[in-house]
Amino acid sequence: MGECALRMVSDEEVPGVEEAGNGQPADRAAAGCGEADVARRDPADPLRALHVVAAVVSQSPALAKALNAVLDRLLDLARADTGAIHLVEDGSGELCLVASRGLSEAFRTRESRIPRGACLCGLSLSMDEPLVVDDLAADARLSRPACLDERVGSLVSVPLRSRDRTLGLLTLYAREPRAFRTIDRTLLSAIGWELGVAVENARWFAAMRESAVAEERAVIAAELHDGIAQSLACLNVQAARAEQLLRGGETEGARRELEGIREVIRATYEDVRQLLVDFRSAPKEGGAFASSLHAHLATFELRNHIRAELVGEECLQGLAFCPQAEVFRMVQEALANVRKHAQASRVRVVCARMPAAWEIRVEDDGVGCDATRLNDPSGAHLGLRIMRERAARVGGSVRLSSTLGRGTTVVIEVPVGSDEDGSAR
Repeated sequence: MGECALRMVSDEEVPGVEEAGNGQPADRAAAGCGEADVARRDPADPLRALHVVAAVVSQSPALAKALNAVLDRLLDLARADTGAIHLVEDGSGELCLVASRGLSEAFRTRESRIPRGACLCGLSLSMDEPLVVDDLAADARLSRPACLDERVGSLVSVPLRSRDRTLGLLTLYAREPRAFRTIDRTLLSAIGWELGVAVENARWFAAMRESAVAEERAVIAAELHDGIAQSLACLNVQAARAEQLLRGGETEGARRELEGIREVIRATYEDVRQLLVDFRSAPKEGGAFASSLHAHLATFELRNHIRAELVGEECLQGLAFCPQAEVFRMVQEALANVRKHAQASRVRVVCARMPAAWEIRVEDDGVGCDATRLNDPSGAHLGLRIMRERAARVGGSVRLSSTLGRGTTVVIEVPVGSDEDGSAR
């Protein structure tokens, strides 16, 4: 299944959207001269209402429920009895039903998937323009009986478009023929564009969430492999060695092995605690980025007995939230490497504003490493590779310099002009 493979939400599953017009047709008629009645008299009001609804769809994590609320608003505006929204499935190109209002369960089941170009709805999608059918029973293009079985007399179908893509189809149904004969097709096209953009935005937000989840899973996998998995392997070897010593009566040697096992368990426990701290620590949008760094460094120092210092944090003013979040995670990863490998007594995070970029340096006084090997992309440590991927998302870079016995420096650069969506202008 492709992008449109969302669970279809029925009428009964849409609580809490009454303010968006979520009543049955009789309820709406009994409401008297409400918002919808005003909208019918003033052509500007429907568009304004659609802008509001589209914003709700764009920001909603439950796209199908939001689309049901959209249908409620449109049933009022168009004087329709029932409605449906299908989205195009990637790969097959079929229309998948993701939202409906007032339609029977039998209809929803039969029309859950419609091949592109099939029947009137598929034809509207292929034409990429609104289709108004005044008398459904007399239209020779009708090839699927579901509408007639539902006692639909007329319908209007509107493709949902964003940029150069058709993302789905909005269809409104009326029991009487010629119910939409005076409907404004220009307004219908505007509705299609408005909802198409909203659907694309909701998909973009969902893709960003999935990308973030996948990325954090990669970080967890790296931590498990580099730390916990290796520790467990070490414990297995030490336990086997202790057992052999005990069988041979060498109790003193077995005691030393048990002490080593206890130390590995302690170190692994600390690794797990630090991993949890790292995932819980993050800058908040609208908060003070320097304060988040200060707090994380204070926790790092307390837990690891490594002096940690933040220098030049005032230079970070003006750095947008998206680059802030990436920089924070990169600093976390650099500090994790200090904790695990550097054998350092001190680490400094030094911030500077250069003419064309922000520069953040993580400097330690540890044992150093072979920087040539780590800077080779084909052989880079997984943590360093993840840092470089984060930097690339904001147009930045990461490089490492080190001398054996004289510490290591990780340099993070983020270009001036990195904007809120994570790209560099």
